[in-house]
Amino acid sequence: MSAGIVVLCAVLGAVAGAVAIVPALRTIPDPWETPRQLQWSVVAVNAVLWALVANSFTLGWWLPAYFVAFSILLAVSVVDIRLYRIPDRFVFPGLAITIVLVVIASFIEPGNSTTGSDLRYAGVGLLSYFAILFVAHVVYPRGMGFGDVKLSLLMGLILGWPAGSSANAVYLVLMALIFGCVIGIVFGLAWRVIQRQGGAFPFGPALAAATIFVVLSRHTWIV
Repeated sequence: MSAGIVVLCAVLGAVAGAVAIVPALRTIPDPWETPRQLQWSVVAVNAVLWALVANSFTLGWWLPAYFVAFSILLAVSVVDIRLYRIPDRFVFPGLAITIVLVVIASFIEPGNSTTGSDLRYAGVGLLSYFAILFVAHVVYPRGMGFGDVKLSLLMGLILGWPAGSSANAVYLVLMALIFGCVIGIVFGLAWRVIQRQGGAFPFGPALAAATIFVVLSRHTWIV
């Protein structure tokens, strides 16, 4: 995509961060006086995420779904770091909006002749990610919170949608999980050093970062 479009998407991402994500963080899941430095950080990160989406996909109806999904992953990461919680008020509205955008894009994307397949792959990604984390939660609930399980619905959806096959959809989910675990280990160690104590640490940001990375580098992992 042209540099001009990428820059425009970055600007729009900054605006969306300022007028949507930051105000939402002030009230979800409870009122919070968001530090000004964090506000600017959220705006800047959201701008970068939208620019990366624009740079990774061709111009078309793919973009809005990934804009929304990446912004939701950013928002829940901030909340999870602060409260060790992933609020449903971010996850489920974000999932619903993304599903609607995925369906719309799958039907009206110019030149798309595999609409049903694209939606099926999105469903495979959603279900496979949810199933894996749900089992992990049942086996070890202290290590895998149910908030992460619910977030997996959104992450699996956006991983599976561009996969091109059901096998690739599962493969991308597995790659995201592997990277998520690696990032989680590093993040967890750093978190414990900073906090100067052991115990639990927020795993959602690691899963979110890994999902974003795999989506943006998807062509590296699938043939």
